[in-house]
Parts: sequence; structure tokens; C-alpha cells
Amino acid sequence: MSEDIKEQVVAAIKESGNFSLQLDESTDVSDAAQLLVYVRCQGKNDMEENFLFCKRLETTTTGEDLFKLVDSFIKKEGLSWDQCFSVCTNGAPAMLGAHQGFTARVKQVNTAVIMTHCLLHRENLASRKLSLELNSVIDVIQIVNFIKPSALNSRLFSQMCSDMGSEYEHLLYYSCVRWLSRGKVLQRVFEMRAEVEIFLNEKKHALASRLAEPRWLLKLAYPTDILTVLNLLNISMQGTEKTHLFVSEKLKAFKAKLRSWKGKIEREENCVLSTLEPFSGR
Repeated sequence: MSEDIKEQVVAAIKESGNFSLQLDESTDVSDAAQLLVYVRCQGKNDMEENFLFCKRLETTTTGEDLFKLVDSFIKKEGLSWDQCFSVCTNGAPAMLGAHQGFTARVKQVNTAVIMTHCLLHRENLASRKLSLELNSVIDVIQIVNFIKPSALNSRLFSQMCSDMGSEYEHLLYYSCVRWLSRGKVLQRVFEMRAEVEIFLNEKKHALASRLAEPRWLLKLAYPTDILTVLNLLNISMQGTEKTHLFVSEKLKAFKAKLRSWKGKIEREENCVLSTLEPFSGR
């Protein structure tokens, strides 16, 4: 079935005559490096976006390795780099190296190809920077890592939540690969703070007292709201028919919202930060 789908996508590319590629080199749950390639070309009625292939990188993940994988696929399927109109990458050094990077090697075989850096990855990298004070919520990671990795603690915590009739029975992991999960991890800990405090007190954990500190909860609520809003922004910019102009306008509108929210917070007015709102005035 997958082979048939691939043949249909390749046939559509050949019929279109030109195509654009989007690449993302990532790591799966087994720590294996994977190269994911998507293609965009003119369909019968409109532009079409399809998943092209996923290949495992057996050893290193250099620009040469990435180029060899893509070049081998293109030649095997009877395509040509001359047909490639543009390439969008995630901005990793292996992709953007001036001499040995993937984009540099593509330029060697097609000097006319347009290279772009995914705006979603740029925005994600920029949003990782938090003030030192807000980074104190690193305690949340220690709390999650105390409960989740231990099979016994995880079962005991789940059973306790079930007995209490809690809405949730499990905390969430954060993974850099699945970067949209960051806000969800903080949100889940915040929503289950009462259950987590009880469990940590029973285990006599050093961080149990944190969950009773209004100041610490305030510093947890703020990034929880901000990262949740960023998650919604990131999701809205993904999917089909999301052009460069669409994403740019989304980011401009979001920056305008941030300025508005900043002014409201400085004037101690209500804003969209719902998790932070109960702590206003503290």
C-alpha cells in the first residue's frame, strides 16, 4: 500500500514538472535519526502537499549524509534536481552549513533553487528563552521525573488520583522532539497541583513545599499561560495551504497581541492569561 501511494506521489510530481521539498531531521523514541521529506507540487486543480519518504540515518547525520539520501531517492524515482524549485529546512547546522551543509550541496547541482528556513522552527527556538526567574519552574521537571519514570510511583499516583475522583490520573512527559508538549506538561502539573502536593508530602519529597508557595505557583502559572498560547499559535500555522505569507501574518498579529497583553498586565487589567488570573493582585 505504501509503495502504491509513493508511486502516485512521484507520478504527480512528474506530471507537474516542478516541485518543492521540505526536510526535517529528527530523532525518534528509540534514539534513531530519521530524515522526513515532504513535497509540494501543482496538482490537477490546486497545489498539493504530500509526505514523500522517511529514511533512517544509520550512522552520522552530516549534510553529506542527508544529501546522499535525498539525491539517491530523486535519481531512483526518475526525478531531477533541475525540477526542484525550492527547499525548506529546519535550520540545523547539517542543513545550513555554508560548505558541507545540505543546502550548499543542493546549490551545487541547482544554483537556481530557493532556500528557506521554516518559520515554525525559528519561532520555537525564540520562544525557548525564558528569564532566569521563570526558569525556576525547572522544579516541575524534577517533580514529573520523580513520579513518571518510577513504575511504582506512577501506579501509586494514578491510584491516588482515581480514589480522589480527579479529572486526570497521570502527569505528562516533555520531549524536545515533540516541542508542543512543553506547555501541556506545565498545564497538567498546575491542574493537578493539589494531588501532586499530597503525593509528594506522603513521599517526604523536598519539593512538596513548593506547591504551597503562592509565589512559586505564580511563576508557574505565567509560563503555563504563555506556552499554552504559543502551542495554539504553532498549531494554527501548521497544516495544508499554510503559505509563507499566512504564517508571517500570524506571527505579526501575535506580536501585536503580546504588546497589548503586556500593557494590560502593567495596568493590572484582566487579560487572556486565564491560569494567571486567579493570582492577580498577589
